[in-house]
Amino acid sequence: MLFYAECLAVMDRVSRLEQPIATYLRRNLYVTASGMFSPRYLAQAAAIVGPDRLLFSTDYPYQYRPGGDPRRFLADCGLDEADKAGFAHGNWLRLTQGGAADRV
Repeated sequence: MLFYAECLAVMDRVSRLEQPIATYLRRNLYVTASGMFSPRYLAQAAAIVGPDRLLFSTDYPYQYRPGGDPRRFLADCGLDEADKAGFAHGNWLRLTQGGAADRV
């Protein structure tokens, strides 16, 4: 869905929605890495939904690769330290515990 965001934006002129479609994506979607350790995809997702809606995950045991790939990806994902902390755990806590991440 994220990679169709530009195509969906074309519909803004005829959709009769109160806000641009991009606003609904940013306000309503959370995106998970789900074992796809691509800094390029992560940057694209962050550009569309914002870093506060990125959730780190792996696809264990289906995409398990020994050698610390998840940890390495998290360390080198290209996010600044605050956004990386949100991506690693803070965004999930905020989503599931109603703001608890702000107190961590």
